[in-house]
Amino acid sequence: MHILNLKTKQISKNINEVNFNEDYNFIVCNPWELKFFKDKINLDRSTYKDCLSFDDQVRVEVLDEYIYFTLNNFHIIEDGTLTLEEINIFLSEKYIILVLRNKNNIFDKLKSLINETFYYKSNLTLSLLILYSSILRIIIRSQFENLEKVEEIILQLEDQIINGVDDHMSAKISSIRGISRTCVKAIRPLTYYIDTLLKDGMEFFAKYNNHGLYLEEEYRKLLEGLDLSIDKLYTFSLSTRELSDKLLDIYTSMVSEKTNNLINKLTFFTGTAVPISIITGIYGMNFKYMPELKYVYSYPIIIFIIVSIMVVAFIMFKKNKFL
Repeated sequence: MHILNLKTKQISKNINEVNFNEDYNFIVCNPWELKFFKDKINLDRSTYKDCLSFDDQVRVEVLDEYIYFTLNNFHIIEDGTLTLEEINIFLSEKYIILVLRNKNNIFDKLKSLINETFYYKSNLTLSLLILYSSILRIIIRSQFENLEKVEEIILQLEDQIINGVDDHMSAKISSIRGISRTCVKAIRPLTYYIDTLLKDGMEFFAKYNNHGLYLEEEYRKLLEGLDLSIDKLYTFSLSTRELSDKLLDIYTSMVSEKTNNLINKLTFFTGTAVPISIITGIYGMNFKYMPELKYVYSYPIIIFIIVSIMVVAFIMFKKNKFL
């Protein structure tokens, strides 16, 4: 657990040092650490349970005490497989609570964000809003980076398919298509949930009498900037999915070409084997009166004819580009 007190600008790991009534805090924790302060912030029972269990549902809820937002972040690991992680965010006038299950690249970037000073403003709620926007930007940037990894895997697979089709290529294509579809599924909800965050979130901050209109306007500006980034991210995910789908067309084309080459070779062997089989069949018959059997040069002549048939067939197939 990491706790940043925006009033004192001090970082702590002790939840007992946090005063939720007076202080302004940014907290990064895991789901199981929520139990230490869920009662202090009047955490809704359903949202608390949602943090404890993983699912692929994205939710946005605007409650009396806070705005709750959950999303699925994806990460491409070194072996090319995809992992999904649920990220839960609580935003209030006086705190941000970010719930992460694992320490990963998002966690490392958030630790760096805690040490930054650009978000410190005279209005501490505005500082929290800027932090909130920065957190979402970090997540969006991470998804851009992981989509680039997916795109790179797709391009490498495309080169491998063009260079030669192997027995495991179909499974690789199926895997990367599944990954690209999962990425689109994880990103798509952001495109319309950001509208919910804008509409209901602005109403949430408008209820504060002293700085309500000011906070409402700043909140709107921050999220509208994110809206454009999310649209670009979603467009990128769709193009990545299209690239992965094209792999199947390329693979099918290469398999067809490989099959055609094999058929052409079989046709060549069949075309040369048939007349040779006829010749050997004739002279394999056990008739007593076959004049060629007593001719001295019968054997070399037959061998010459067989070789000539093979050479002529090879030239004809080569000339017609069957080989």
